[in-house]
Amino acid sequence: MLPLTVRRTAALVAAFVILSLGLITLDHQQKLDLVKQPLNGLTQPVVRLFSLAEHKIVSIGAPSDSEVASQLASLTAERDRLLAENARLKQVEQEVTQLRQQLGFKTAHPDLKTVPATVLGRDPESMQRFLIIDRGSNDGVQRGMAVVSPDFFVGQVTDVEPDRARVVLSIDVSYQVGGILQNDSHAEGVVYGRWQDGGRMQMRHLDSGVQVADGDMVVTSGRTALVPEGLVIGKVYHIERNVQADALTLDLVPMIDPTRLQSVTVILGDTAK
Repeated sequence: MLPLTVRRTAALVAAFVILSLGLITLDHQQKLDLVKQPLNGLTQPVVRLFSLAEHKIVSIGAPSDSEVASQLASLTAERDRLLAENARLKQVEQEVTQLRQQLGFKTAHPDLKTVPATVLGRDPESMQRFLIIDRGSNDGVQRGMAVVSPDFFVGQVTDVEPDRARVVLSIDVSYQVGGILQNDSHAEGVVYGRWQDGGRMQMRHLDSGVQVADGDMVVTSGRTALVPEGLVIGKVYHIERNVQADALTLDLVPMIDPTRLQSVTVILGDTAK
């Protein structure tokens, strides 16, 4: 015989199962609606109370829209400051590099008297390609003097004031300078600026039989007044031969970008002379 406690537990379980099945059947037949509505009315306030409490707990840790906007504005300002600082440092680095190169030119050419100059600007509206530098007659600068950066030929001084000067670039269509091929031929010609005509520079007055290849360097020949020999003008990138006219034309690309120059060196003369 089962103990009394076990029989009582079994009876309660059986009663719970029967009651549950009965309630499920009545609910399926929609006979409990009259009972469910009052119960829902009692439980809804409790549910809303817990929902409100949960919303408040979440909102305690979340920033408001104004706080988010303020943080975003602060981060944007910091980003812009860092971008400006990075641009400034890059500019300084470029200027330092060019100054070091100028110092190297001075060391490599002790026989040349030079003066460093800062590029003050260039006129973007002008059809002529030129620079304005912060050295003038007070510094010994004269018309016709060669300008380099560092070993690369930039152009020649065309106008001089006491504290500034104007430099026409070698790529300008109005400019020409004597050049020589730096290869076994050592052929001489004249280099013309071609920027406004859709080119860069062009070397002409060469015999059609001259041996030349793409990539050959062209330097100053020393036959242009106040321009020393051996300054790098540019590199050959296109060759055009006209055998009938016994002519050879070389298209050159300059070794520097004149629009990026921050400083240059003016060659005042040869100390040995």
